[in-house]
Amino acid sequence: MASKNSKFTKDLYSTRRVEALSDGVFSIAMTLLVLDLSVSSIGDITTNQQLLSALNSELSTNFVSFIISFLLLGSMWAVHARQFDSIKYADRHLMTINNIRLLAVVLIPFTTSLAGRYPEIALATVLFPINFMILTIISSWQWNYATSKPELYDKKELPEKTINYLKIRNKIFASIAFVVVVLSLFIGSWAFLLFIPGSFITMKVASSKIKS
Repeated sequence: MASKNSKFTKDLYSTRRVEALSDGVFSIAMTLLVLDLSVSSIGDITTNQQLLSALNSELSTNFVSFIISFLLLGSMWAVHARQFDSIKYADRHLMTINNIRLLAVVLIPFTTSLAGRYPEIALATVLFPINFMILTIISSWQWNYATSKPELYDKKELPEKTINYLKIRNKIFASIAFVVVVLSLFIGSWAFLLFIPGSFITMKVASSKIKS
């Protein structure tokens, strides 16, 4: 108990409040995504055919953007949860980086809405993946900072091999996010499908680099 108290005298804090705030921000951002799926844009409907046609023309792009954003935000939340399962303490710098990370999270509903509402405008389309790319970069930055400070994590629970594996994986994932940004200029939100095979490739490449 004494060792724990001594840590807190060095401007180190429990991560409980950081995790609670982060969980709340992620959950609110994921919920706000659905607000773009409004039936008011459909208009008056009297037949099944009209409803199908309206859903296809008015909501199809928004729905695709919603699904992609929701799944990717869920994935980024899972990354955050895994990281803070290993990070035991937080200092002021780590909390600042986390707040910047959450700033990127709360912008997701806005950039998702732009991409869904103006799919024909390149700037509106590209801001969406840029937002996710920035989020992946900040995520990697936070992990690199936390693991550069031995007092923030338990070395017994987080060996050096695991730290290096996750650092390599984060770099590759950020590179995939950059490719998605470029592809989105040509194929829009469908470029995010690259994250599906990219996730498996990232794990294999990171594992091979650690073993070599």
